[in-house]
Amino acid sequence: MAPFLVLLAGLATPAAALPSSYARLDEAAVAFVDLVRTYPEQKHEYCTWLIKTPEGRVRFGTINEGNMDKCPSTWPKPAGTVGSVHTHPIWGPSAQDAGAAGQVFSEGDFSHAEHADVSVPAYLGAPAGHVLRYDPGGSVCQGKSFITRRFKIVRDLSPSVRGRLPINPDEKVALFDLMGKAIPKPPYCLDAPR
Repeated sequence: MAPFLVLLAGLATPAAALPSSYARLDEAAVAFVDLVRTYPEQKHEYCTWLIKTPEGRVRFGTINEGNMDKCPSTWPKPAGTVGSVHTHPIWGPSAQDAGAAGQVFSEGDFSHAEHADVSVPAYLGAPAGHVLRYDPGGSVCQGKSFITRRFKIVRDLSPSVRGRLPINPDEKVALFDLMGKAIPKPPYCLDAPR
C-alpha cells in the first residue's frame, strides 16, 4: 500500500503546484492548456470556463473531456464567466504542422464564442503548442466575398506560427472553397465599414 501512496503523491504534485487562480485571463488560459497537456489522453479535446473570483482573479471551472471533434461545455455557464478555453487533439502527422486545419479555431469555435449565451473571449490550445484568443465581434465581412478574423496569438512558438497558420490574425480570406463554391457568410459576421 505504501508504494501506491508514494506513486499517487508523485502524480498529484504537478497539479498541486499550480496556482488556484491567475491575475490575467490570458495567463489562466495558457495555464489550463499546459495543465491538460500533461494528461495521458491527447486524442480528445479538453475545455473549461474561465471564471473571475470575487477577488478579481481568474480560475478554472469544471474541466471537461470531449472527443476528437468537440468538448461539451457545462451549461448554463457559471456566474462570473469571463472566458472559455479548449484544446484541439494531438494526433496524426499534422499535429506539429502549423499549417494544418486543427491549428486554428474551427467555424464551430467562432460560432460558440459569438453565441448570445457565451459571448466571452475564447481560447484555443493548438496541437503544435501555440495558444490563440478570439474576442466576440472579431469577424468582419466585406460583402459576401471576404471575411477577416481578428484574433491574437497569446503564446507563439519559435519560429513564429504567424503567417504559417491556415487562417492568420487580421488576414482577409475569401468566402469560397477550393472548388470555387461560395461558403455562407456567418450570421454573426459584422459588415466592414465602407
